[in-house]
Amino acid sequence: MDRIVLEVDSALARVWRNSAPALKAEYERKIADMLRELKEAEFDKLLDKAGKTAKKNGLTETKLNQLLSEED
Repeated sequence: MDRIVLEVDSALARVWRNSAPALKAEYERKIADMLRELKEAEFDKLLDKAGKTAKKNGLTETKLNQLLSEED
């Protein structure tokens, strides 16, 4: 595991410090899930961009399948 720092206002920080460990663990899991979704969304954007570039350069599904089926 690695640690990150999130900046929040002082009232929220105080509530966090005074929260029960089980509640903190639950929210830490939720935040990690949200960050994973963000990472996946960025990856999806990258794949979409690559697909658009490939299509713009003339790559069709048929051509892709031919390339994938060629033996080295």
